[in-house]
Amino acid sequence: MPWMRTASLDMADSVNRMCPARHPGAVRSTRGSVVEVVFAVLAVVLVLALVSVLVPVAERLRLPHTVLLAVCGIALGFFASAVTGAGVGGIVADAFQGLRHLGGGATVFLSIFLPPLLFTAGLTIDVRRLLDEVSAVLLLAIVAVLVCIGAVGAIVNQAMGAGLIVCLLLGAIVSTTDPAAVIGVFRDVGAPKRLTILAEGESLFNDAAAIAAFGILIEILVWQTMPDAAAPGLKFLREFAGGIVVGFVLARAAVFVLPRLGADAAIASFTVGLAYVSYILSDRYLHVSGVVAVVVAALTLAGYGPTHLSPGSWTALKRTWHQLEFWANGLIFVLASMLAAEVLTRIQWIHLAGLGAVIVAAFGSRALVLFGLLPALVGARLVAPVATSYKTILVWGGLRGAVTVVLALVAAGDSRLAPEVTEFVAVLATLFVLFTLFVNAPTLRLLIGAFGLNRLSATQQAVRDRVLGLSRERVARDVATLRGAPPAAETAALAEPGPVLDVAKRVEAGLLTLCERERHIYLDLFAHRTLSRRLVAILTAGVDRLSDAVKTGGAPAYREAVHLQSRPDLRFRIAAWLYRRFGWEEPLADELADRFEALMVWQSILDELKRAAREPVRAVAGREAGDAISELMAERREAVDRALRALSLLYTSYAEEIRERHILQAEIRIEGAEYRRHLDDATISREVYESLEQALAERRAALDRRPSLRLGSELAAMISRVSLFSGCDGRTVSAVGRLLRPVAVEAGERIVAKGDPADAMFFIAAGRVVVHADVGRIPLGEGEFFGEMGLLSDRPRNADVVADGTCHLLALDKADFRRLSARQPSISAAIARVAAARGEPAAPGAGGSA
Repeated sequence: MPWMRTASLDMADSVNRMCPARHPGAVRSTRGSVVEVVFAVLAVVLVLALVSVLVPVAERLRLPHTVLLAVCGIALGFFASAVTGAGVGGIVADAFQGLRHLGGGATVFLSIFLPPLLFTAGLTIDVRRLLDEVSAVLLLAIVAVLVCIGAVGAIVNQAMGAGLIVCLLLGAIVSTTDPAAVIGVFRDVGAPKRLTILAEGESLFNDAAAIAAFGILIEILVWQTMPDAAAPGLKFLREFAGGIVVGFVLARAAVFVLPRLGADAAIASFTVGLAYVSYILSDRYLHVSGVVAVVVAALTLAGYGPTHLSPGSWTALKRTWHQLEFWANGLIFVLASMLAAEVLTRIQWIHLAGLGAVIVAAFGSRALVLFGLLPALVGARLVAPVATSYKTILVWGGLRGAVTVVLALVAAGDSRLAPEVTEFVAVLATLFVLFTLFVNAPTLRLLIGAFGLNRLSATQQAVRDRVLGLSRERVARDVATLRGAPPAAETAALAEPGPVLDVAKRVEAGLLTLCERERHIYLDLFAHRTLSRRLVAILTAGVDRLSDAVKTGGAPAYREAVHLQSRPDLRFRIAAWLYRRFGWEEPLADELADRFEALMVWQSILDELKRAAREPVRAVAGREAGDAISELMAERREAVDRALRALSLLYTSYAEEIRERHILQAEIRIEGAEYRRHLDDATISREVYESLEQALAERRAALDRRPSLRLGSELAAMISRVSLFSGCDGRTVSAVGRLLRPVAVEAGERIVAKGDPADAMFFIAAGRVVVHADVGRIPLGEGEFFGEMGLLSDRPRNADVVADGTCHLLALDKADFRRLSARQPSISAAIARVAAARGEPAAPGAGGSA
């Protein structure tokens, strides 16, 4: 109402009257500031309303939301100029005046809107899957950016005759990508999740690389000096590494504080501070990459947050950041597009020729990376193969968005640059963004259709028809019962034959079904608080890898993925290395505990998956396929049992604690289901149910914190079983323990092969092995060791050593053997004496010990 607007302004007047009369300028300034704030708020709420209305419109038109945001932003930019020129007043003019004040300059956009966009992307990505694809992500995010900068710089320089540094600056601006459209398409067509991870991971880090290169090139243009050849690279590495350190340190500090805040609103507010402090502190004060700091802070929080916050708080936090991302993305697109509208008024025909050069260079360089460099990583087994169709979509789906426009406008607004440079860069970058939004984005689905990715595969179609047939048969029987007609007639009328697939394709379909069932089991266990958020993240990431393996290579790839799953991954090996080199116990204890729990959960759910393969999956996939899938489940169960036995042998007491906790959690879950059944049957009241649930929640909370793995005491117990170390004091045992590597082997497994290079010796903590030497079979038992002769003589192994039953060994690698010899001369002397005795063929109880 008009009186409300007048009243709000009169409030400013009343405040001004309280100021001394000798400062009339301050009065006018305060009143003007209040008006500007009111108009800016009006502009923000109207833009957010427009952004929200465009969501269903984009879905109806099957266009990316960002395309409509850009259209509306450009239209608003032209409309604002018309309104200003016509002298129109009222709410419309006030809103556009607020937009002008809100714009405030392109540099403001980066500081206000970039942190929430980056933080949300890092917070919601699957960190474990990102680490799986880290080589490909870095290739796309950093190498591809550098290749794009070089290609655009060289080609535009030749085509337009502009200065090389100016063209390289243009390349840095257009090298950022907005993967939202291609990610949405991947999700719609059911592409392997690893492709979505590649696109999301690329978007996290390519902004950092592009902005760092942008800053370096701006400085070269301003100061008109060429740095040493290595200087830009060193500066880039310093800013990148500095951003990683700042982001990680701030996030770890936040992880310590967040659980103590309690309220979800306080937790969300603190993380908003974390995002902006990471960016501003790094960018303005420490002069390192603020973008990298925000991304690393988000990834660190995504890795540690779920284990430090309750499931409800973590879900609320992610929901808050999704909302902030929606607001930031909408505002930055609309406001940047409004500013770009002014740039479009300066387009000349020659700019269209430059646009053609940029298009060829940008997409050509992206194709070079995906079709030229990515296969090299595949050949080195650093990246799983990517189908040609998906690589083509990744090339064409490299849309540019608001960050590119903002960088162009930052360059255009830099008064230190020549006017012809700023106009050249701003116009070509804006045109290229519009080309990707209005040409690439609408045709992306057409390209998907050309590859047939929007249609069901032959396997999916066959499964659909099979399920349709089975469902109709069941419906026919029920309908026949109702009508009193013979079921056969109804079934014959409704049955619809589908395509016949070979067994391999049906096995693939059945495995995908089981992968989805396995995922639902994990989520159900998490919903009942049987699994922690950290563990469910590990397990769902594992099932995603299995699903991706089936999609790319069928049953053989599934079998290989299961084999890799049962072995320690890269994180585990890094944690083990940190423990052995620096004595840092926490990462290895966490990894061992995660592995224990994961193996136990796999062990418990594989029986259910095997039953599913025998019953519902067999009904859909057929008897032969069902039998093959059951066999794969049995193989997987055997691999899990073997890995669990090995770990249980190494860490016996901890394995018992984890197993008991797992049983108690299952008991609570069953008891809770029983209470719910009584409530549903109305045999108990809601009050009684809540009382029972409260008692159950207390028992559940007591089990939320898993037992701590006392790695030092476990290793000390292992080492004490070896007679060679039995007389050592605690400090010596601790020092030796950091050098030894626990190894568990199954009966019949060959530990050492004759003729192999000697790279380690082994101490037997439990079990028995047999040395197959030239003089015969020599048994060795608990407390003895073997493999030392090869290390002392630096010659190949002279015998085979095979486990005679399940064995627990402690391995000492060659380099660590030398360290032990230097640090503990008495132990190395004892080893040498035993080796000398074994060097005599006739020595009793000895022989070639490999």
